[in-house]
Amino acid sequence: MNQRQLETLRKNNEESRDFVKSCFRFALMIILKDTEDRRITVSRLCKIAGVSRTAFYRNYHDVEDVLIDEIKEFGLSFARRIGSDVYENWLALFQLAEAKLDDLKAIVNAGFEYKILEVFLSLIPVEGENNIIQTIWLSTFYSLLISWLREEKPRKAAEMARIAYKYTQGIPLVESR
Repeated sequence: MNQRQLETLRKNNEESRDFVKSCFRFALMIILKDTEDRRITVSRLCKIAGVSRTAFYRNYHDVEDVLIDEIKEFGLSFARRIGSDVYENWLALFQLAEAKLDDLKAIVNAGFEYKILEVFLSLIPVEGENNIIQTIWLSTFYSLLISWLREEKPRKAAEMARIAYKYTQGIPLVESR
């Protein structure tokens, strides 16, 4: 096999893996939204996802890893949109959350809200001068997000962004020394 063929094979394997993982994440959200039966087992995930147990264990250690993967995907999609404007960051964040409102509510309603903060905090570099300020921002977002998700009728993303901005505009985006 030449180098180009190997690269094509690697790319195809990566795309297959991403697809299988998305099937498991989708299956997880179906289970979490099921108010009758929220039991999350490997067998149930595999059945709903239409994927084998072997594929599950090729991609995940346990069912909690699927939840972490789903939350991490949300966190990384926000991280890609972060800019230097505080209001625009809040707006982007709440718009992303609004687009995934049903999924995020299902995670919270199933009692896994702590995993959201855990995963978000894991995305912050352990060392570096901005670790503390990033922790403050993520903790603030987490608190507002959970409060918002628990509202009977959640406000619109723009309103949440306006409120968040009003009370956080004095916090710097990066630490100044």
